[in-house]
Amino acid sequence: MTIPFDVPTYWDDRSQCLVLATTPAENPALWEQFLDGAEESYTRHGVTTALEMSTIRDGSTTALFFAALDRTGQIVGGVRVQGPYSSVDQSHALIEFAEYPDGLRHVHTMLDERIGHGVVELKSAWVAQDAPHGRAVTAMIAESPAYSTALLGARYALATAASHVRAAWLDTGAVIATQIAPIPYPDERYRTEVFWWDRTTLAFNADLATWRRMRHNTVTLLAH
Repeated sequence: MTIPFDVPTYWDDRSQCLVLATTPAENPALWEQFLDGAEESYTRHGVTTALEMSTIRDGSTTALFFAALDRTGQIVGGVRVQGPYSSVDQSHALIEFAEYPDGLRHVHTMLDERIGHGVVELKSAWVAQDAPHGRAVTAMIAESPAYSTALLGARYALATAASHVRAAWLDTGAVIATQIAPIPYPDERYRTEVFWWDRTTLAFNADLATWRRMRHNTVTLLAH
């Protein structure tokens, strides 16, 4: 794949991947590959409906997406970003918590408190089943809140994620909204929690080595 010279990128040693930060409009072919990979992954896990492909396919809800390309140029994972939001009601987390009044109230309040400082939301994360360094790709995805807030000029990043990825998120400076009980989303197999990243406190909340790597990669991405 030919990479346009002006697309923000960085090399990730752990996954042996080139990570691109781009948009569906800038790279429509790569966006289609991202969607294909996401659909395969979500189908494999039996949660295709959570992807909401008919809603996201045209790219209008995606402000940015990260794609990890291996040495052959094959995309092996990524995540997309929504926002920065201009209204609390734009957050997908509200849809996920719609049937849980207590959680919904907390999510709405937290969004309302933060939206004036800029909030982005991470969605549709996936890793290819045959990725040779799958855990490293997962770790890269967990770092994307730091990069997306910097690139999009937001202070906060939000993600809802199953508890099995909690450790990876916490390493990158996430704080769990512990007042919100985990919910069975997309289905009963999962316990989905709410995570927040604050760009101004990542240096204190993230693992030190992870913070240094994120700081270096952020500088690289912003240099484009």
